[in-house]
Amino acid sequence: MNRFKLFTVFTFLFAIVIISLFAVYSEYFSIEFFKTAYVQTKATVDQNYFFYLLVFFLVYFIVASLSLPIAGAVSVFIGSIFHFFDAFLLIAIASSLGASVCFLISKYTLKEFLHNRFKRTLKKINLGFKENGMFYLFFLRLVPIFPFFIINFLFGLTSMKLLNFFVVSFVGMMPGILLYVNAGSQISKINSTQDILSFKIISSFIMIGILPVVLKKIMYYFRLVKK
Repeated sequence: MNRFKLFTVFTFLFAIVIISLFAVYSEYFSIEFFKTAYVQTKATVDQNYFFYLLVFFLVYFIVASLSLPIAGAVSVFIGSIFHFFDAFLLIAIASSLGASVCFLISKYTLKEFLHNRFKRTLKKINLGFKENGMFYLFFLRLVPIFPFFIINFLFGLTSMKLLNFFVVSFVGMMPGILLYVNAGSQISKINSTQDILSFKIISSFIMIGILPVVLKKIMYYFRLVKK
């Protein structure tokens, strides 16, 4: 059996399993189920608001420190259960602190490993940092050309100071964080399947994908950063 036939068989079987699970547990995929779960979660959080604010601050700090690929989903969830400004500040501080942990780890423990593992990427970052200074980090926070964990670790190998890294990261990540928190805030207002297709819901998620592209074009057009 060639690879294409094998892939087709597995895809077919996987589709059958998913359809079967959906048929059996359809009530767990309904808007009503998710809304009920959300209302219960929100009520629990509101009863001990500041306690859960601290809990999710620690959760996000761990996610950022370990560079786990769930930061976006966690940001949206936090935006849906906390007040807008509280959620924004929580994510901004926790993500910047987590990034700083990666920065310090690379600077003092993983320098040789990272230098050998990401030699080509490090060369690009060093060149961008040399030509643009701290603004290059600001640019990369707004326009994530490289994955965030790469930025966090490899900037630890540059001459940038920790305080500068923290402040520039904090400011640079603000627009993206605002979009994720706004998306979470909009999701919390969903009451029916029609609401999912509302302009506010769709536009809030489209903006998350479009903003980095637009900012990149603007910065290159006005030559705010050298390529």
